[in-house]
Amino acid sequence: MRSKAICLAVVAVVAAFCVRAEPARAGAPVTTKTTSAQAMTAYESAIRYFNPGIGEADAQRIVTAILTDAYQEGVDPRLVVAIIATESSFDKTARSSAGAMGLGQLMPETAADVDVSDADDIDQNVRGTVLTLKGNLEHYASLDPQHKFVYAIAAYNAGTGAVDEYHGVPPYDETIRYVWKVVVLWRRLCGLSAT
Repeated sequence: MRSKAICLAVVAVVAAFCVRAEPARAGAPVTTKTTSAQAMTAYESAIRYFNPGIGEADAQRIVTAILTDAYQEGVDPRLVVAIIATESSFDKTARSSAGAMGLGQLMPETAADVDVSDADDIDQNVRGTVLTLKGNLEHYASLDPQHKFVYAIAAYNAGTGAVDEYHGVPPYDETIRYVWKVVVLWRRLCGLSAT
């Protein structure tokens, strides 16, 4: 289990990159940094929005895992939040009819590929989610940023084989809706409009 000290250190680093523009008195935007406590509270609030019944300890553990793993792997933690929110609404016990498990709804083969032995374990599942997403982003790294992220998100749902076969988002209703939901949520978490 990761310690709270590690979490706060990671949150501090992530918070240093989270800025928001506030109107200045003279009308020019002023950039202010988010504190680590504000970032931690914001992430916990996002998790509780999707899963109001989640306990404080689990919410903190999920935040710690997301921030730590996303930072270590160079993946935007807000994208990880958008993926997990769309996949399971932060229900660590979620199961799909197809066999996907846990927060990031990892399929058994995918879980095995990223060394997840217990998909119900928060730390392992988040790590598996981040590594799977990172692998997808690396698979499409040669594309322009918009296509890279859209294809990586689509591949999280349908697999890289389907995305490669169709040279883009596969024409599956579920995948099209999935990509749209993740992108809209990710943009909102970044403080942008949904479109």
